[in-house]
Amino acid sequence: MIIPQKKQNFIFERKSEVESELGRIDTQVFDKLAQSQQPKERIDSVAYKLLASKMCTNLSYRKSVEMINLFLHRGDEDAIKLRTLSDSMNRIGNKISCKLEETSGRILKMNGFNKETGLPEKNIILSENITTPNAPAKDSTDEKHIQNVINDINDGREEEIPFNANELEIETNPADCVYISIDDIGVKHQKASRNQEETKDSKYIENTVVHIQYGSASYALTSVGMRETIKLLLSFLLFNNLLNKELIFFTDGAKNIKSHIESIFSFHPYTVILDWFHLKKKCQELLSMSIKGKESRNEVLEKLLRILWAGDVDGAVKYLRNLPSAKIKNEKWLEEQTGYLERKKEMIKCYAVRAKLELRNSSNPVEKENDILVAQRQKHNGMSWSKNGSGSLAAIKMVFQNGYEDIWFRQEQISFTISGSKPLDLCA
Repeated sequence: MIIPQKKQNFIFERKSEVESELGRIDTQVFDKLAQSQQPKERIDSVAYKLLASKMCTNLSYRKSVEMINLFLHRGDEDAIKLRTLSDSMNRIGNKISCKLEETSGRILKMNGFNKETGLPEKNIILSENITTPNAPAKDSTDEKHIQNVINDINDGREEEIPFNANELEIETNPADCVYISIDDIGVKHQKASRNQEETKDSKYIENTVVHIQYGSASYALTSVGMRETIKLLLSFLLFNNLLNKELIFFTDGAKNIKSHIESIFSFHPYTVILDWFHLKKKCQELLSMSIKGKESRNEVLEKLLRILWAGDVDGAVKYLRNLPSAKIKNEKWLEEQTGYLERKKEMIKCYAVRAKLELRNSSNPVEKENDILVAQRQKHNGMSWSKNGSGSLAAIKMVFQNGYEDIWFRQEQISFTISGSKPLDLCA
């Protein structure tokens, strides 16, 4: 008995034998391929998907449609429509996100973690390669070098560094450390529907971006939601055998970033460093509301930053609390400033020594990744986005940024291996 196969008619893009001509042919598809397609959906070539994805992650959908139709010589009757293109990008982005989530889940499960929570499974003893960094301890030579650096800095500064070499959390071998920068970037949320009398919603969709650097190699991860992205980070570190290294996190000091790091990485030692730029910016903002007069404020700010550059939080708080009352405009904001420093004390390091040793003090890499993956495309001209639309475009851009677009568009596989193929100066 012959069972008839399900079939539908579709059109797919292909390049004709003559390079100057672009054409289409009618074809029939069966079974799984037929079932996977929407009515009247075209079967697109790999080259077309690459072209469309590259355009849509750099240009607006309107401009992308115009360029693609011009390239394919499409007139009004057979032109690719804006909605068709945006739906296609959403499908591609969703596939990438689902594949990434699936890959991450398998890695977590194989290593004794719950793929839903990202936490170690109960009654599971994790391997020492996962829980214990294989980092050399500081020896007397290292401590002597760091102490010499401290002494050199103190000789040229009014505010001395109040630490000894053995008290500072300084990585012993930067080339064998994993530097992780994490940040959120919000884009305006587009409501599904809104009544004429209803006011606009000011909520944002938060895309979390992670930049991982190990030696000269780097990798970017992004997802909608902090928890999901930190789980992706954990699985990435597991897959690349990077949990036996020192982990150094750089953040802007946001509470939700710190709490998720504490939750997911509670099984592993790590260091969190507050980005110097954000520390400086926060001090500028709070002092502008608490100190009278521009000149007085700048004087206090300069002194405060010199103390904080040495990592002396206690000294900074003492200095602020001993300011003469004639300089204070608002006691409430001055208390907010001292409270902020006390809350972030464990993340404020001795930036002066780190700078002298040519170690990182900044989360600049993830700020650049934010710009490349999300902001350049999604934060202009009053744009607003659905959660699906924003996350999909960021996921596609991530594929291009990590340099595995050929693997994805030809095989629909995720390259989860850190490599040095991407120039570091893109996010230095």
